[in-house]
Amino acid sequence: MGRIGRSIELVRQSYRILMQDKELMILPLVSGVFIAGVVVAVVLGFGISSDDISRRDPRAAVAAFLMYVVIYAIGIFFQAAVIAGATERMRGGDPTVASALRAAAKRLGPIMLWAVFAATVGVILRVIHDRAGFVGKIIVSIVGAAWSLATFFVVPVLVLEERSVGASFSQSVAVFKKTWGETMAGGMSIGVVAFAAWVTLIAVVGLLAWAGAGLVVAMAVGIVGAVTLVVFFSALQGIYVASLYRYATEGHAPSGFDGDLLAHAFVPKTR
Repeated sequence: MGRIGRSIELVRQSYRILMQDKELMILPLVSGVFIAGVVVAVVLGFGISSDDISRRDPRAAVAAFLMYVVIYAIGIFFQAAVIAGATERMRGGDPTVASALRAAAKRLGPIMLWAVFAATVGVILRVIHDRAGFVGKIIVSIVGAAWSLATFFVVPVLVLEERSVGASFSQSVAVFKKTWGETMAGGMSIGVVAFAAWVTLIAVVGLLAWAGAGLVVAMAVGIVGAVTLVVFFSALQGIYVASLYRYATEGHAPSGFDGDLLAHAFVPKTR
């Protein structure tokens, strides 16, 4: 089985884990609700308008940055909870939403520090990208992609190990070097399936509207479907990341995963 085939199979096994603990999907749902609340609160509280943003009003810039940091913190915290819950299942436990949240809460300090740091880097890259020329935009995009890959395993390190933010980043880079093929191929596999699901949802909504089911019905199906897809694929991604990290660092297959498949996935990379 080639790398892409192995990655697809690992994603399928991650799906099986998720089906054993469907309650983990509550975590990205709650995360989305909190993030929406923060956006509304910042916009209404600071009275920010699109004109303020386009004029680069300092007040709007500060509010946007604070909102960015809080959104990062919320997203990372609940992603950490999903990974903690998935890891508990892989170790033979029976995770609940409460146990997953407790595991993430124990590492709240490092998670918050990482959220501030990651949000700052994100803002800096975005500002440089917006002000750079054509070549500069390409370079910044490449740097941004490299940053995303290098930090791919930071969250599982933060929630599963007693490491500082700096040490977590170093460990993330080390694990990525070991799992780069499966990390990228698995992400592509999940992305392709997610794209197909979104296309299907859009088609269903369009057919409902065209068939005369009513705009309200079509919109309701679209909203419910969109929320379901975001929640499902967010949880699935978290489980996939947790499975790769657990095997790469502990050297044995998590419960629910094919040991031979993972063994072939992590053969030494030759130069």
